Amino acid sequence: MERVRISGRIYTDPDVLSLIRAHAEPVDPQREVVRRARELNQQLRNWDEVIDPRQRLEVLASFAGLKVSPMSGSGLGTGSREALIYRDTDGSRRVFYDPTRGDGRVNFSIAHEIVHTFFPSSVNGARFRGLCADDSKEGSELERLCHRGAAELLMPAEEFIEGLGDEAGLSAVPRLSQRFGSSYEATVYRLATAYEGIAVAGILQFRYRKEEARRVASKLQPFLFDGFEEGALPKPMLRRQSLHLSDDCGDEHMIPWNKSFDAQSCVYRAAVQSEIQFANERLPNRCNALGLLEAVRAPYQRPGSDPEQPDVLFFWRKE
Repeated sequence: MERVRISGRIYTDPDVLSLIRAHAEPVDPQREVVRRARELNQQLRNWDEVIDPRQRLEVLASFAGLKVSPMSGSGLGTGSREALIYRDTDGSRRVFYDPTRGDGRVNFSIAHEIVHTFFPSSVNGARFRGLCADDSKEGSELERLCHRGAAELLMPAEEFIEGLGDEAGLSAVPRLSQRFGSSYEATVYRLATAYEGIAVAGILQFRYRKEEARRVASKLQPFLFDGFEEGALPKPMLRRQSLHLSDDCGDEHMIPWNKSFDAQSCVYRAAVQSEIQFANERLPNRCNALGLLEAVRAPYQRPGSDPEQPDVLFFWRKE
């Protein structure tokens, strides 16, 4: 398997490698995806002002050589495929989206598929599973790059920062979601990626450590587990799932996947309270810097998730 290291990250996906080599000199795929998305946004600004989020995306898609249409037929809303690119018999390409999904998810899915056209060898759009991947490590590198570009298309940095104004935290999310036609979750992540400074956002899920999960799942004499008192079971902790960082962040601001937040963190209060929780805290990373941490119970919970252990969204910034 070929491995290419760019800006501290290692890439192996053939589609990503094709983007890296699309120019005379290798390019950083994340910066290139953002650059291409901003070019499309600027092209739209030069063309006309389009306020409606869905119409904006349809125009942006046309600039990328795509048409946009709803899917039809049975099975809508039941599968994991929310949007895809299909090549018509005349050679043109079309984005089909599932119209039964919420507007925020549909809009992000369309933007996600537009970004697939940035990759020279990506002919058909990959399946879009949502902002939070399964319980695996965030999904493929290609999909993460498409998520980053989709956020730039749906919530352009200039307009997003202008709309944010002096209200820099989670309290601004409902208003911004309505303006940009984005989901609550996507807007929280955009707070970090558009932040002019050091900021981190993501979603946390209650989980065990890998070894704890294996032992609990076995259901074999839990009171005999090494390190546990008789009759006691380990408690699941809120652990990092998806993660999004501002451009000013470095490797030290990364939170390892599945890393737990301290038991005293305000993120645990957010799991049992409906209001946004605040605290000055350090993140579980190598930075060790104090910052303002905000957390809230995620409005969208995974099907079948335990209501007593909900997913929690967080936004941290160093002020």
